[in-house]
Amino acid sequence: MCPPERDAASHNETVRREFAKQAQHFGEAGLTLSNEEYLRWMVDVLAPAAHWHALDVATGTGHLARALAPRVKHVTAVDLTPAMLAEGRRLAQEAGLGNMAFEEGAAEHLPYADASFDLVATRLSLHHMLDPLPAVGEMRRVARPGGVVAIIDLVSPDNPALAARYNEIERLRDPSHTRALTLAELKAALDAVGVALSDTLVRDVEAVVERWMTMTQTPPEARRTIVEALTAELDGGPPTGMRPFRRDGELRFLHTWAILLGVRS
Repeated sequence: MCPPERDAASHNETVRREFAKQAQHFGEAGLTLSNEEYLRWMVDVLAPAAHWHALDVATGTGHLARALAPRVKHVTAVDLTPAMLAEGRRLAQEAGLGNMAFEEGAAEHLPYADASFDLVATRLSLHHMLDPLPAVGEMRRVARPGGVVAIIDLVSPDNPALAARYNEIERLRDPSHTRALTLAELKAALDAVGVALSDTLVRDVEAVVERWMTMTQTPPEARRTIVEALTAELDGGPPTGMRPFRRDGELRFLHTWAILLGVRS
């Protein structure tokens, strides 16, 4: 699943450190994270009802939570990193969103009672976890019977060798990355915890390499390695799984994002 030398405590510290660095840049224009079109797509797929209580797990600065807030009764946004939560609170207040709560907590041990929420979602978080299954199980636990459980995440290539290369590059860029799952593995995770899959949507998302690395403050040596690997692929070298290309003079690549909707049985 991820490098064997990691343990839960040290990995959580890595997550806090890396995302504390990113907090103030999470909402910058031009990032896939803050892209309004992608957020509208996600919220429309989730199809929230006005009376719902929603939970956004590993919320970061609350992009998804803030997009959901106008469409539901209340949103709770939970995350491991205090700096992310502080920035999320600031942005929510700035937007006049009064039906939100930002709370610290780990996805693997959610601080909420069973069957507390109509919608439980997580966005771009599972690939930062040592083992995503406990978090998905917790999401199922806090969803009410018949409630929606949704995973939105990167999708790894199906080919194991290509997936290994893809995740190696992701970890070079951001050490908190563990492993993006394949679409089949994401579906299996929902099934394993007793969530019945109801819909799956997949789309390609374009990213500018320099902007992508700047957000995570990737060190110069790692930047060079990533750019060299992507450039080599463009020149006919070994594939990275990133599907690089150039446009408008910029090196870019494609992520695959998936939304998996399930219902708690």
